[in-house]
Amino acid sequence: MDTGEWITVGMDRRFGVERLRAHFTAHSYERHAHETYAVGLTEAGSQSFHCRGAVHRTRPGSIITFNPTELHDGHATGAEGFLYRMLYIEPQTVVSVLDDAGIRLPWDMALPATLSEDPALARLIADAARAFAEPGATLARSETLAAMVVGLARRQAGAPAPRTGHPGDAALARARDHLHAHLGDDITAEDLADVAGLSRFHLSRSFARRYGAAPATYLRWIRLERAKRLLAAGEPAAQVAAATGFTDQAHLTRRFKGAYGVTPARFQRAARAA
Repeated sequence: MDTGEWITVGMDRRFGVERLRAHFTAHSYERHAHETYAVGLTEAGSQSFHCRGAVHRTRPGSIITFNPTELHDGHATGAEGFLYRMLYIEPQTVVSVLDDAGIRLPWDMALPATLSEDPALARLIADAARAFAEPGATLARSETLAAMVVGLARRQAGAPAPRTGHPGDAALARARDHLHAHLGDDITAEDLADVAGLSRFHLSRSFARRYGAAPATYLRWIRLERAKRLLAAGEPAAQVAAATGFTDQAHLTRRFKGAYGVTPARFQRAARAA
């Protein structure tokens, strides 16, 4: 694990979510609180903190949750330090997500477990944290945020399962066709929900059942396939990135290599030589 200290932060005001990822060895947080829900994961090492009248100690995979205005501090448990991620979510965002999913809870939903071990929920938190760190991931942010908030509500606050039903194929096909027709645009969950006539949460779950992937993943697939065709036709990589909805050439390169094992430049050279 990295022995230095560093921190990265970001804010997405559209969703009311702030992200943080950091590694600390010597830094010690003073006692403080947030106006938001704070949800995170320890990725490596261990941190210790005081909250709710007790001392808590994390380990890799531990889930940390603080309710709004809940006082806490924090520091490394040992000399090796700790690596962790946090998402700070506006209460109104939580209310909006749960309302969209058809879950009715008091507006001041209390998360009872300051520290917990739940691998399934940890994966949802990690997915959301990665989406909010990924450039140009509006649709993925909406989907992963909803899955995480609903997961928290169900697994920690005792909320009932959302009622998603089984929409007709025509509604889902409209959403799929919209993705194909606008793959170069910054498509939002609200766009797709309006096209399909479904709630955002309902659409995401039903789309995944019908097509094998949630809309954000499906969109990435078809963007990459379109990029492959444009590259093979000789289009410059920077223009291909812009035409297929990637934020820049570096973003396209990272995703392209992750999907196909080669960079766009190498793929294009091979296509020209064929």
